[in-house]
Amino acid sequence: MWRWRLTGNDMPERRMVHGALARCLDDDHHAARKAWSWTAHRGPSGLAVDIGLLDDALADRLIAGTDRLRGLLPLAGVEQVSGCDWAGLLAGPKLTEWTVRFVSPVTFRRGNRFLPWPSPSAVLGSLRTSWRTFAAPHVGDVSVDLSTDPVVVASIEGSSPVERVVLHDRPDAAGKRGPVTVSVGGFQGQVRFVADAPGFDPTGVNALVRLAQFCGVGAYTTRGFGGVRLPVPGAPAACDG
Repeated sequence: MWRWRLTGNDMPERRMVHGALARCLDDDHHAARKAWSWTAHRGPSGLAVDIGLLDDALADRLIAGTDRLRGLLPLAGVEQVSGCDWAGLLAGPKLTEWTVRFVSPVTFRRGNRFLPWPSPSAVLGSLRTSWRTFAAPHVGDVSVDLSTDPVVVASIEGSSPVERVVLHDRPDAAGKRGPVTVSVGGFQGQVRFVADAPGFDPTGVNALVRLAQFCGVGAYTTRGFGGVRLPVPGAPAACDG
């Protein structure tokens, strides 16, 4: 996990942060899955943007691009705040319940609709796709069969905000440029998931939950949605933070 430290008291618009990071990190702007995500961070030391990277090669690009982007964003600097290798994600304790805090709204896309319900299949399915797309070849796949509903929601607390998100500008018939927007509904809050199947091996779920804080969950993670923090200890010793 990397962090852009910001100056000032106002968080830049989603569109500005997305565009700046895309300049640094994107090879294919239209790729279905990207090896980076971000979440707004508000801490005791001020505002920041937390950036998850699933490819170590992107770290050098982020560092190099930070100085070039100071004119676009109020950047004070960049630093690494935590990290974990893929084997470390698999090496932690075998928990059978997981508390996940969505610090930015998580949303799941179905066609042109955005759905806010963080069901186990939606959350773990999103993370499993990220693992299969970006995991180092030597660690292999994670075995999580979601068809039998082995994980259930035990408790949930939060809200379902709806936000109008600006995607880009487009000229109208008169040639005047205007914003193209989409309405995105998401869930923001805390969910406790519990294993609820006899003989279920939680190894794969544990690895996916630990991955969540580095890649985000659901749709629009490169636009600041789906940010995750794990308030209950469970990170393996091989990981920092």
